[in-house]
Amino acid sequence: MSKHLSRRDFLNLSGGLFAVTALAACAAPVAAPDGGSGGGASAPESVTINVWGPTGLLIDAIYEQFTEQTGIAVSNSDIGDAVFGDQKYLTATAAGTGPDSAFQNRHTFAQFAAKGLYQDVTPRMETAGMAVSDFTPVQIEETMWDGNVFGLPLRTDVRYLYWNKEMYAEAGLDPDSPPTTWAELEEYANATNVINDDGDHDRYGFVPYLYGNSWTWLYGFLNKAPAISDDKRTILADDERWIQALDWMVNFYDNYVGDFEIANAFNEATKSAGLGQPFVAGRTAMSANGNWFVGDLFRSPGIDWGTAPMPIPDGGEKSTWSCGWSYVLSPDAVHPDEGWQFMSWIIGIEGWRAEANATIEDTARMWEREQLDGEPQYWPRLACYLPALQMLEEEYVTQLDERAQGTWALTRDALENWTHGCGSEMGVAALEYWVEMDNSTRAALSHAMSAEEAMLQCKEKVQEATDRAWEAIDG
Repeated sequence: MSKHLSRRDFLNLSGGLFAVTALAACAAPVAAPDGGSGGGASAPESVTINVWGPTGLLIDAIYEQFTEQTGIAVSNSDIGDAVFGDQKYLTATAAGTGPDSAFQNRHTFAQFAAKGLYQDVTPRMETAGMAVSDFTPVQIEETMWDGNVFGLPLRTDVRYLYWNKEMYAEAGLDPDSPPTTWAELEEYANATNVINDDGDHDRYGFVPYLYGNSWTWLYGFLNKAPAISDDKRTILADDERWIQALDWMVNFYDNYVGDFEIANAFNEATKSAGLGQPFVAGRTAMSANGNWFVGDLFRSPGIDWGTAPMPIPDGGEKSTWSCGWSYVLSPDAVHPDEGWQFMSWIIGIEGWRAEANATIEDTARMWEREQLDGEPQYWPRLACYLPALQMLEEEYVTQLDERAQGTWALTRDALENWTHGCGSEMGVAALEYWVEMDNSTRAALSHAMSAEEAMLQCKEKVQEATDRAWEAIDG
């Protein structure tokens, strides 16, 4: 595999990409993720590495801790939209001007690693005494291509059901018993709907799409639908189980939500009014959302909420899906050794402890600025490096109340036992798969197509993109 992406390969890879719119000190030894020596060479003095990733005061505080501990300065630049295209990174790498290290989304990881956009870090892991088994299995697998590791996974996520216990009680439902099946979810949604005299919704019981962070992927996986073949060459979006899942979503809207566009407008109006997501604003009784949403609920102490696995259809299985972010070395890294030291530090114990402390300080400022009642609380994101994940649990989660600790246990269970990785499921045309699944879902929910027609369209378009990508890779 060539180190650099040729201009022709770049154009083959990104031909449909740009149409997508929508994310000086002393020397120090190379650090292993636990803060110990990784066995690498010492970093030269006064080195500044170029990192592309998230920006802001919180990130600055984390990077400052890295500089204090290692003596390596960080020049941080905004990565741009790294979820729906990452045009900045692609363009720079094609021109041979990429950064030392970059923050990358894992749903496109295989697509980019296959084209030589990332350095193989397998030898560096071996030198540092770092093993694949040190990471959450799904996430480290998503950073691999052809048996080698091309990046270090930083964090991930899972999704489950949130419900408002007070609204359950008002509707005559048991506040401590969430729905466990799709049929029960329909009953609970109907019971908690609030419709005014004009026939409009003042509150939705549940909205399957765009209210939270579910996407069609969640419902397909709950229905045991396969997204891609084992060899990652055949798109399976036309499988009957995807069609069934989308058809259920369409019927759910028709029976309990109403017009798709009106529901979307209700959602956007709630956010535009500064009320946050509809669940926080009291405008929906249930939400399919990610584990990070707990942090938002901490800022709304008046909501009595609970969490549980998403309800399951007949013949389905308990499921969720995970995505997230990794750090990589660019093929054009000027300081690859220091870039590796940065990567291994930030995904490790010391990096995560720095993030926790910076987040706690930022949360305290937010609490004071918004004059919120109570003490600020810190809800950790999910580290992919297992020792760091355990540290977060022992040092921070144990300080939270029983409900939060129970939700953390649910989160760990989902991550370890019943999640699907976004990168594992989308293959080498991941961008196209993500976009076309969304396009097809919207077409079906707005009745522009049947569920079957929509999924067949998704299959056709993504298969074409997948075939083109594999032709470039094989060639």
